[in-house]
Amino acid sequence: MRIIAALVILLASEFTFAQIQGLPRLPSAGGKALGLQGSIGAGFVAFNVQDPKEDFKIDRGMYLVGSIERGFNVAHLYLTLGLSHMTAEGVANYAYANLSSSHSYAATDVKFKSVVTDLSLGLKMKLIDHYWFRPYIEGGGLGGYQQITYTSKNAEIGAQGPDPKTKDVVMGSGYYGEGGMEIMFSDAFGVKLAARQSRYQTKKMETLGDRALRYSSETYYFALLFGF
Repeated sequence: MRIIAALVILLASEFTFAQIQGLPRLPSAGGKALGLQGSIGAGFVAFNVQDPKEDFKIDRGMYLVGSIERGFNVAHLYLTLGLSHMTAEGVANYAYANLSSSHSYAATDVKFKSVVTDLSLGLKMKLIDHYWFRPYIEGGGLGGYQQITYTSKNAEIGAQGPDPKTKDVVMGSGYYGEGGMEIMFSDAFGVKLAARQSRYQTKKMETLGDRALRYSSETYYFALLFGF
């Protein structure tokens, strides 16, 4: 969480600077009818696997996210709801036992494609609100699913029995912390630069020897903001 801690220190210094300078507020563009702000963004994500550390490696991947937020009108706090989609590739030591036929399958260094789709619910605090730049910090929970599709050595695995498994889909959950900067060009349009760190754990995956997958991730992304 060192990245998030550094961002908190940076954003706090921005807040102090803005108070001293007495920056003018962003000119109104007629207001937002529903009082909501949405965003659509993209970036990249890097993974650090904790378990099974020796049998599962995942490369840097692509990150897509959409979110919506609504303010509480108190302490610059906002409730956020997001939907994220991450894709990446990697390699794993495959281990699967089929219960119905009693066949066991194993292979080393099997390539795979990973897809993670999550819903997030969080609380955001904008250290400066209603100005053209708005540093913020955010934290919350994650829940969704992870899909692993094996893309190599299928013939080798298939030769070990009649019913191997080439895809694993399990539920997962975790939590995240985020810090960033919103830059508004009007009351209804702006951009955002953000860094997010999260921790995640899935249910047991049958193709990893019936073990859960645990990892942390660092995400950096750019988003478009719009009010409505």
